[in-house]
Amino acid sequence: MKTILYSTLIVLCLTLSHSNLMAQEEGEAKTLFGNNTRINTKDLGFFVAPSFGFTQMDGGSASLFNLRGGVNLKDNIAFGAYFNTSVNDIRPQSETVPNVYMDYWSVGGFAEYTLLSKNLLHVSFPLYIGYGEVEMDNENGNVGLGEANFFQLEPSALLAVNLHKYVRLNVGAGYRFVGQMEYRNFNQSDISGLTGYIGLKFGLFR
Repeated sequence: MKTILYSTLIVLCLTLSHSNLMAQEEGEAKTLFGNNTRINTKDLGFFVAPSFGFTQMDGGSASLFNLRGGVNLKDNIAFGAYFNTSVNDIRPQSETVPNVYMDYWSVGGFAEYTLLSKNLLHVSFPLYIGYGEVEMDNENGNVGLGEANFFQLEPSALLAVNLHKYVRLNVGAGYRFVGQMEYRNFNQSDISGLTGYIGLKFGLFR
């Protein structure tokens, strides 16, 4: 009986060892980054993209400075963070207090998809998701009229031209959707709207 048990154990051990050797011969364990992976570190790049935007908020003209940076995968998919702020004094048409103006800023993250990135001309589609704020000020600073905070979503489309291996020029537009908010004499519908953009993109595009 013992002989049968020993023989069975020997056969089982040999079978397991053979299976393990066969599995090793099939290849190494798959990992996210490496030589035999779907995502190779050689496919990863990075960029910084400053741009200027032109829009309206509650009937007042607004000039915006947008700065975003992130990483890209095969120069098709990118994600990162952004900061957007007004650079001029925004004058809402509904404001009744004289000699005041509105400041605006937003911060958050973005994802971007690019078509035909290796072509001289190509198109990208950034989607911004973030948190924003508006506040009334004057030349002396805060005037004590409070502030309003809100959720913001902005899908965009940009036409880009490759100026250099590491530099691109882009122009396009986005539509700003502002979440529920009320401030002074206006609400989210008065500051939601279309924004035109022009900017540069510096980076290592792979």
